[in-house]
Amino acid sequence: MVKEVAWREIRTRARTKSFRWITGILVAAAVAGPVLAAVLPDNTDDDRREVTIGLVAIDQGIENQIAAFAEAGLDITFRDLTGASAEQVGQALADGEIDVAFESGPTLVWNRGTDFEIAGVVNTVLQQQALLARGRALGLDQDDIVELLTPVALEERFANEAGESEGVTIFVSFLGLMAAFMLPQIFGQLTMMSVVEEKSTRVIEVLLNHLRPRTLLLGKVLGVGALAVVQLVVVVGGLAAALLATDSIDIPAAVWRFVPIILVSILGGLAIYNTLFALLGSLISRQEDASQVMMPIFIPLMAGFFIGQTAITGNAESLLVKALTLFPLTAPMLLPLRVARDAIAPWEVALSLGFLVLGVWGLIRIAARVYEFTLLHTGSRVGWGQLVRLSRGATLD
Repeated sequence: MVKEVAWREIRTRARTKSFRWITGILVAAAVAGPVLAAVLPDNTDDDRREVTIGLVAIDQGIENQIAAFAEAGLDITFRDLTGASAEQVGQALADGEIDVAFESGPTLVWNRGTDFEIAGVVNTVLQQQALLARGRALGLDQDDIVELLTPVALEERFANEAGESEGVTIFVSFLGLMAAFMLPQIFGQLTMMSVVEEKSTRVIEVLLNHLRPRTLLLGKVLGVGALAVVQLVVVVGGLAAALLATDSIDIPAAVWRFVPIILVSILGGLAIYNTLFALLGSLISRQEDASQVMMPIFIPLMAGFFIGQTAITGNAESLLVKALTLFPLTAPMLLPLRVARDAIAPWEVALSLGFLVLGVWGLIRIAARVYEFTLLHTGSRVGWGQLVRLSRGATLD
């Protein structure tokens, strides 16, 4: 019967316009990023900065050498100012006709402040010229001078691939954190509203004539959770398809090491929070009372989210982060990002998942016990003191 209840929830909720619209918007947003990155023109060459250098004193070959050194980011043109007075040079700088003037000495003349990008290019050329001149004075031939000035080829490698994949790791960690934070809220409240709706319309009385409260609870948790997984898979599938089709982002192999942990954590978070929200739904009879009972659920969600944000780029091995990784209500948000940051031992992963499974199991047992006494309760909401007594096996007054 659990399967039938779950299918009923899936069919009912999947047909709603809100679910379809939200899914469509999320898929469109996931696909739009890689597609736009692929189709938008690359303006790297078109955005080269245009620089004009006024040559008051022209050294032989200075124009070609400066232009060669500026290939990386500057589009340099030269203006002949031979014989220009200091006033004429100053006026050309003030009017923006040139960006810098080059005088004998050598001297660079600026309008008001030094442009370090231009100064770096010119200084490199002048240093090279000076070294060439000194080499010739020492009797070195051209080949020896070129060999001395040839820069050393520097290679790089990453011991654990952190250097090349850090940006993607942070991005995926943040996506996992957002999914673990948002999905339990969205679909947990959907579960709660489903329970409240059935109570207010008296449908719950008909259902309880054919189903046990535990069966109804498990069916709702599994059905709404499966719907959340379907939405997540569709969105991630659209993102993956767009990435493969456009080849706009290079995803390192290290990313896939913690994807299974993200999925398991999200499933655990959905199970535990859907159960909690279903339990809260049984305490009230009107949707207007929902805000009165949801606040305790949002506390661990917000705590896990904000601490997770600091752990993504900060310290993922602090005592607080480690402790909350073992706490079932915050583990779904913190466990994946610690795995992504490679800041957790294998035994901690196993212990965290074990506590998460035990938390889901224990919460379902408590919720099922409370369910038996609160589903048919109408009128004022059940208080927190009554909820604690019900979880211990007492009956509702």
